[in-house]
Amino acid sequence: MALVMALAVSAAPAAAAFAHNGTGGASSDYRVQIIGWEGPHDGIRLRVIELGNRLELDRTTAASVVVLGYGDEPYLRLDDRGVYENTTSPAHYLNRDRFASTNPPASASTTADPTWTRIAGGSSVRWHDHRAHWMSNTPRADVLADPDVERVVLDASRIDLVVDGEPTAAIVRVTWLPKPASTIWYIAAGALGLGVAALFVFVPGVSRLVPIVVAAGAIATCLGQGASSGRQALALACALIAIGSFALRRTVPALVAAGVAGVLAATRLEVFEHALLAGWLPGGGQRIAVMLGLGLCLGAVASALVGALGPTVASEP
Repeated sequence: MALVMALAVSAAPAAAAFAHNGTGGASSDYRVQIIGWEGPHDGIRLRVIELGNRLELDRTTAASVVVLGYGDEPYLRLDDRGVYENTTSPAHYLNRDRFASTNPPASASTTADPTWTRIAGGSSVRWHDHRAHWMSNTPRADVLADPDVERVVLDASRIDLVVDGEPTAAIVRVTWLPKPASTIWYIAAGALGLGVAALFVFVPGVSRLVPIVVAAGAIATCLGQGASSGRQALALACALIAIGSFALRRTVPALVAAGVAGVLAATRLEVFEHALLAGWLPGGGQRIAVMLGLGLCLGAVASALVGALGPTVASEP
């Protein structure tokens, strides 16, 4: 059973390679950078957030800032009264999803008079901008031909703004990043699971420590869940159940918690398939956490299955 578990962990992610498209959010295959400016940009701060999924603009000392849309029409405006969006800008509709699948109505055009709608107070706004990412689920042809080579796919894309009446532009670069060497991570998780299962099956008296191992695995799983607060809470609940199980000297609740935490870790295998990750731990740290969660939790479950299916000594009549 332990060997089957290890093989399943190693083989399961193979199909996920087809989803290696880097759409941003919790994981991505593209690094988005602001590499320079054209024109004055004092009084504002622009940065890339959510692994390139959105941009964040702060008006620091500038009196007014206008973000221009895809046809140089006014799209967003920040001033001392708050943040406004022009609902007759085509960008208002095109930015609703990552690939601009929402067609603007006839009333929205680059030449229409602006219709400003206040969307927030303060001096900061976040939005999705198609000029700052690769506009397809499918990587560029040269990337598909050799995905293991880092390549710049957008070298000097422009985000045009008007700062205190002066035109300026942020220059954005988008770079394809090869996925990490995932096979070594799968082997490590499988080996750890085999080791844990063997420890509990073959070493007498160690099985009482199953809840402690499960608690450690659930905490590691929590750290590896990225930006999902719901999954983090569920993993922490598994850790608490395991700790309670140790205090009460009951193994079954800990094994149930191990199963749940193991599923949480196994359904986060995207951390081994994408270069950039969002969450508490960046990159390698998140991969280590998921690997530990898989190995510790599924190893504990596998040892229990081996014990349940193994031979028992018949009692004397």
